[in-house]
Amino acid sequence: MDNTHLFQTYSTLLFSVAYRTLGTATDAEDIVQETFADLLQAGLPPQVNNMKAYLCKIVYNKCNDRIRETIKERQTYAGPWLPEPILTDLSEQFLDRESLATAYLLLLQQLSEMERTVFILREAGGFNYREIAWIVEKTEANCRQIYRRAKQALASQPPAERLDTPHLKPLIGQFVDALQNGDLNKLVEVLADDVVFAADSGGQVKGALVPIRTSVRVSQFLMKTSSMIPHDMRTEFEQVNGNWGLVLMAGTDVLYVFSFQIVRGRIHAIYATSNPDKLAYISRQLRLT
Repeated sequence: MDNTHLFQTYSTLLFSVAYRTLGTATDAEDIVQETFADLLQAGLPPQVNNMKAYLCKIVYNKCNDRIRETIKERQTYAGPWLPEPILTDLSEQFLDRESLATAYLLLLQQLSEMERTVFILREAGGFNYREIAWIVEKTEANCRQIYRRAKQALASQPPAERLDTPHLKPLIGQFVDALQNGDLNKLVEVLADDVVFAADSGGQVKGALVPIRTSVRVSQFLMKTSSMIPHDMRTEFEQVNGNWGLVLMAGTDVLYVFSFQIVRGRIHAIYATSNPDKLAYISRQLRLT
């Protein structure tokens, strides 16, 4: 199998694993490119019985290297850190879209490095425990235990509404209408009482540097900030991280991306990304549509 065929066959899987591991699409894309560049330069070893596992092992090692390189950067990051938003309606490549949700990716980041890797390889990669054990260099029994721990840790995540839930997009529409019309009471109605608003500006754009909680406080903050948005900015509905989200644009420039966690018909979390570095990937996706 030549390098082009390998890329066509496995690049989507490798990106999916790397993105869930890192939470950064640009880094995930770089790692996939580096993996195939290394193969092109060095060639495949003579005996590779499981190409999928072999490539994922390379990606696993590169992801760990990238995580170690960015530890200091994450520790000194200005304000909340959110995963890079991505569009997920461009193809059927993301088989498990629920595991791409922003809230879910944030929970993955709270797992230990090994728990996160084993869980992603099992859930997103579809590997059996023997394959996972070879990739992470643990025993099968250890991998089973690690997977159970990770699954238990993620069980606290409330079941979010699926993309095909009929009222999902209209609910976000009500959220937008309330902001545009300055209707504070209507905005409070669509938010859960314990809603959290987290904004990732990376210190490059003016924004909240700590999460804001409760429907009243979040509504008041959003009303205040929305009144300062330029009139020529337009709001587009897009499928962001596996569910309906909002992309705010001025001309062809993406300025904000909103993703939501919706549970039982109300918005439980709002994630706003305005860090220009984190909008580069989704901006490129939008230019290709």
